[in-house]
Amino acid sequence: MSNLCPKNRTRLREAMTINGSGKAKRLEDDGVNNVLNENLFRLKNLNFLEITNCNALNCLDSRISKLENLTNLVLQGNRLQTVPGELGVLSKLKCLNLSCNQIETLPGNIFNDFKSLQTLNLEQNKLRSLPDMSSLSSLITFKCGSNSLNEFPSSLCDKIRKNRQLSSQSSMPVYEGGAVHLSSLDLSHNNIPSLPPSIGSLVSIRIIQLNFNQLDSIPIEIINCSKLKEIDLNNNPIKDRRLMKIIEQCKTKKVLDYLRAMSDKIADDCPGTNENGLNSLVDEEKNKPEYTIQVLSKKVDEKFSVLVSKLIADQRKIVACILHKVDLTNNKSMRKFLSIQTSKAIVHSSFEINYCLLIPELHQGICDNRQKATIATHDLKKLLPPEPTYSSKVGNDSNKIEPAITAGLNGTDRCVYFDGKVPTRIRFIPLGRANEMSALEFYRCLNDEADQYRKEKKRNNISGIHKYIHLLKGKQLYPVLSDFRENVLSVPPLTNSEYSKIEPETVSVFVEVTGQSVLICRQVMNELIHSFLTASITDENGISKNIFADNCMYIEPVHVEAAESRQLIVKYPTRIDLDFSDVQVLFE
Repeated sequence: MSNLCPKNRTRLREAMTINGSGKAKRLEDDGVNNVLNENLFRLKNLNFLEITNCNALNCLDSRISKLENLTNLVLQGNRLQTVPGELGVLSKLKCLNLSCNQIETLPGNIFNDFKSLQTLNLEQNKLRSLPDMSSLSSLITFKCGSNSLNEFPSSLCDKIRKNRQLSSQSSMPVYEGGAVHLSSLDLSHNNIPSLPPSIGSLVSIRIIQLNFNQLDSIPIEIINCSKLKEIDLNNNPIKDRRLMKIIEQCKTKKVLDYLRAMSDKIADDCPGTNENGLNSLVDEEKNKPEYTIQVLSKKVDEKFSVLVSKLIADQRKIVACILHKVDLTNNKSMRKFLSIQTSKAIVHSSFEINYCLLIPELHQGICDNRQKATIATHDLKKLLPPEPTYSSKVGNDSNKIEPAITAGLNGTDRCVYFDGKVPTRIRFIPLGRANEMSALEFYRCLNDEADQYRKEKKRNNISGIHKYIHLLKGKQLYPVLSDFRENVLSVPPLTNSEYSKIEPETVSVFVEVTGQSVLICRQVMNELIHSFLTASITDENGISKNIFADNCMYIEPVHVEAAESRQLIVKYPTRIDLDFSDVQVLFE
């Protein structure tokens, strides 16, 4: 401890660790209230303090509050029996570890100012109850196993509420209050007899460990924890024997499925009753989301894939999905479907509206003017190989095109190819154009048009597709999406091809989002899907209706895979996607 004495070193120190029997022995010899408290509390810049396995440390001085810059405090494996209320003054704490002590109670207001606390570890103490925890709005991980808790800390979730104003402005629900960000909860090896219905309000929870408690039932509301991936309920006296058997199999999905089935049965058999605290579920059934998304499942050999070449894998990412049962035969529906994406559409002076379904609001917002992501859609029917016939199976394949990226495929696979090519080798008819040209010719044409526009208007600001030509400046390889015949579908971030454009007869739409990262692509895709689903039109009788029949959208997931190895890169959608407050998502 002598290194604490020089004042110039004391003030600059930012981290300190006291660990092991040697340091513990020194504390015992010198006395905690002499050496430690006299010098430690002068470390004004200290942000990390760890004191572990020190048997002499059986209480914590109230002057701990002077270390106001602490972000990490680890007091594990000591003999603490109490902690002072002044500990709660350390509002900058992000990690607090008081595990493996002998603490029986905590001050009632200790957590009130812990707005930044992300990790709290109280394992292996003698706690029987916990103080109010509703202020822990940043808490992500909470461990309180191996104590003597006789009740669930319901203050973690009792005050979680949806902010309706913010939710109405976003496609994702926005929650606040309580431990709204709690992701991992460990309350194993306690004496907890029951769980509150409000546990279903833990909207971010992924892992719950409640094994070795005294639970005799599980509230059905837990099925509302939409992100829950793992729950351990073993070694509890559950009365429902069938549920007990499922729990013993350690299959979280089966446990949740069973509880959902029970919820449906209760809602059908006893509407409006609340003998088991199920009013929230019945009310939710009555007021279930206005819109529905049905995510379809396909057999492995029927899945649709985007095969990504090594040449483009690092330069640009792609996420895709397929919308089925789209009805665009109604002229108003078609215009609305297009207007979602083209309300400020790319219009080339005398050219027609660009039907590549590029969403200007998203492109100018979350897509950051296409620098982060670009959106395009295609008529699925035009992308697929023809149905195999007897003659095609036994006929001559000598004229079949088989580029290197498609090697090993059987010609009937449901897939498209995302590659990087020299722009002179990409030939297609750009959307809204009449003649075939190379991607380089198209790029130069756009530059010429932009220059001409500047001269005519005598200003530097340009509009439409011309705003994005700089994104490919100096690129040796252009991203290109093509089908099994090597027909070009799109050259992001510039344009689509006339070949695959949407038409009134289109019934299935292939949607692609390409961008800087998979995360951004997923976010943009979520926004796009929500915009499509919630769009409405007014019919000839003045009645507003959704452009999707029965407010229901059918989505087929698309697998993005490495072309060479067929290793999965990303699949969309999965259960972590499409999290909307006004949409019920059903997976087959």
